Amino acid sequence: MANKQIDMRKTKLIYKLYTSGTSKRGISQQLGISRVTVRKYIEFFRRYRFT
Repeated sequence: MANKQIDMRKTKLIYKLYTSGTSKRGISQQLGISRVTVRKYIEFFRRYRFT
C-alpha cells in the first residue's frame, strides 16, 4: 500500500531501535515495515535533529 501512514508508536520504536544500534533491516523485520520506510524516517530524524 503506497503512502500508508504508520502509527506514532512504531515511529518512536524506529528511533529507539536505531539509536540503540539495531540495523535498518533488523528494524524493518521487527516492526513489519519496509526498509525504505525505515530509511525515510531515519533520514527525517537526522534532518531535523530529533533526540
